[in-house]
Amino acid sequence: MISPRIRELADTIQPLFNDQAAQALTEFWASIPTLPGNFGRLEDFAKHIAMVRNETLPASDRLGLYVFCAEHAIAAEPVGVEGPSGTRRDLASFLRGASPASILARQFGIERLVIDCGLAGEPEQGTHVYRVCEGAIDFALGSALTEDQLNTALEIGVSLAEDAAQRFDCVGIAQLGSGATVAASAVLGTLTGRPPLEITYLDDVLDQDSVATRRIAIQQGFARHQMEAISPLAAVRSFGGVDLAVMTGFLLAAAYARLPVFADGFCGTVAALAARSVAPDSLDAVLFPGCSNDPAWLIALETLGVTPLLQLEATEGAGFHAVLALHLVASLLQAARLIAPDVADTGAGNLDQRPSPS
Repeated sequence: MISPRIRELADTIQPLFNDQAAQALTEFWASIPTLPGNFGRLEDFAKHIAMVRNETLPASDRLGLYVFCAEHAIAAEPVGVEGPSGTRRDLASFLRGASPASILARQFGIERLVIDCGLAGEPEQGTHVYRVCEGAIDFALGSALTEDQLNTALEIGVSLAEDAAQRFDCVGIAQLGSGATVAASAVLGTLTGRPPLEITYLDDVLDQDSVATRRIAIQQGFARHQMEAISPLAAVRSFGGVDLAVMTGFLLAAAYARLPVFADGFCGTVAALAARSVAPDSLDAVLFPGCSNDPAWLIALETLGVTPLLQLEATEGAGFHAVLALHLVASLLQAARLIAPDVADTGAGNLDQRPSPS
């Protein structure tokens, strides 16, 4: 049973877009002294953020990147992913500022917050510890999370988003942890009804011999949980992991708080799909920074009916696409404030007269 807090939140999320606001934004960008369409899809994303914030020209100075870390017992199986040692290595690299996303975030002035929501062992210095459990159960053996763990993870995500809405103008979310893409693939298949052959994420498979093994593991998970994964959140509980559940709660609360979120990576996209399945209008607050050519990732985006900003065909994770997109869109908004100082000086007023939720 989903906690009353999550159910109430989902029921209160309303559409963030409306025709009046869209017309006001179209008129504003047409008034900027440049050729129409000069900024391409960057302008579309700037408008998207403005719609979410309910402001013609929203501030874009305070940027944050939340990286959710958890371990998955499925990673201990031969499914083509590294286990806990790989997670710890990648986490240490990110924390010391040596990963691509971490380096770029520092250069662009994007605050990094690493959330340990389901790692095992001693916490790493520099992480914010909100552990629900020490790693999810192998979904081939049982439900990855208990009902209590699922609700706790969702509520942690809600609390983190509520804090983020006070601290930042716009944020990115990303995932770090071996095995998460296997769990997210299983959730994607459950939510779309597609078979493992189509929805199994393979960008992180280094050994092609593991492709079939990963698909078989997901098929076995489908068979085991076919009577349990009968709702979106039940699918998250059945397959995990903690990080996906926390991100789902984060996206729900972000939509309520009108906080624009760039959902990074395959796992971020699946979290957005889970959140939309719970509260359809939550998708209004989500932007998609980029993607690779992985078929499963493309299916997730197609299911949502969205096109990412950057199509670099890059497979780098842990916030890489989100950091780039945050910087690009924030830079355009800042440039627009300089080009159109009259709007900036007036506080860039509300697009409509509807009260914003608080």
